[in-house]
Amino acid sequence: MTKKHLQLNFINNTPYHAHEVFISFQNGAPGTTNFDVTYGNGKSVEIKPHNLMSEPLSLKDIGPTGLTINQAVSILVYVSYGNALQSRTSAPTFIGGGMDYQTLFQTFEITMTGNAGDQGDMTAINYFTAPMEIASYAADGTLIQSVGYTADANTIAAKLGASSSPPWGALVKDAAGDWVRFIGPSSYAPPPATPYQSFIPYLQSVHAAGQLTKIVNSNAFLYKSKKTQKTTNYILTLDHVATAAANGSLTLNGEIHTTITGDSSAQGPTFKECNATISAVDPVSYNTAIYGQVINSAVTFSGSGWSKLSSQVKSWDLEDQAVELTTQKLLIGEVTTGLLLGLINSNTVPAGQDVALKDMKSDAWWKLSPLPAFREAQPDHPYYNTYAAELFAASTNQVYSIPYSDRLGNGPLVNTVSYNGQDVASWTVTLLPPLSA
Repeated sequence: MTKKHLQLNFINNTPYHAHEVFISFQNGAPGTTNFDVTYGNGKSVEIKPHNLMSEPLSLKDIGPTGLTINQAVSILVYVSYGNALQSRTSAPTFIGGGMDYQTLFQTFEITMTGNAGDQGDMTAINYFTAPMEIASYAADGTLIQSVGYTADANTIAAKLGASSSPPWGALVKDAAGDWVRFIGPSSYAPPPATPYQSFIPYLQSVHAAGQLTKIVNSNAFLYKSKKTQKTTNYILTLDHVATAAANGSLTLNGEIHTTITGDSSAQGPTFKECNATISAVDPVSYNTAIYGQVINSAVTFSGSGWSKLSSQVKSWDLEDQAVELTTQKLLIGEVTTGLLLGLINSNTVPAGQDVALKDMKSDAWWKLSPLPAFREAQPDHPYYNTYAAELFAASTNQVYSIPYSDRLGNGPLVNTVSYNGQDVASWTVTLLPPLSA
């Protein structure tokens, strides 16, 4: 199923007039054809050559007919309140000062290429300034999907203010002392120092309990023969055990199983000793790896299995799919999701289950509905991402609060082309009042 465009409409429920609310686009691949957006009578939204950001348009400029998204590949849509963004060659800065630092803005994302799986979402992983809602509609006006916040900005602010130490330590104010945004914990790397808690005490408690966590999940990689046009699917499954050291370092030891499907299904080779460590020796890099769910200097991979996997990938002709790196990201993403949500070493027994979260395989967590996370998983200690916990609650997981929010329930994703067999004709984005003080 393919479609030519997505209509993007706005409802302005902020205290700002239409000429005071601005829309800007960030193209992740400047100079390419990934970006084609029009408004009015076919006017193009302009991103000049070698620029990252578009020229901003006010809601008044855009008018009641909205925008037409003809082509968009992971395009960030910036909504700025009160002032247009000035940045063109780089993204506006939300931490540490710089261009547009004192301007209120919030983003959402769109991919629209005509493929049925195209999607978009809202995210507040890095910062929070304003809530909004996204609803998708069929051509006849039938509502297809709807996501958004269930709390207003200042109610969320009160919760976010209490989530850091010291309280309100993650709040950015402008020169007049007005609130601009809260910074999420994954955005901090010195300077400035993070006001959020370290994960070292959490992992030390896991060590003291002697708790082992089984990390299990899969990725699939598709190969299509140019000669025969036949497809082969290579499924790589993690089978690891996570343990914590006395200093809070985390070790993942295990193997990767493979299954090969095509004309028939068969077990492929098993790659033993595909190990990883998240070291707590440098607490800053350690916490950045966990909060950001990223591979950085704190993360190392060891064992002979990784090189054997790399060699096998070449024989499968999958070198262009970054199989080894994608599998390593899955491993780190799986265990850090368990930490950010407080699932690791949690004594909570989910409804309908007979074992505690700590004794489940990780892939079983994502099948729970609802999944008891954050305070429900760790009622005695704030052993979780306290910032994400508040955004999760304020949107019932309809906004990205951690990079892997889409694993939890229905998740934040909104389709732009097709959903459950229905063609998506338009999105309506309702803009709600930003932070105010």
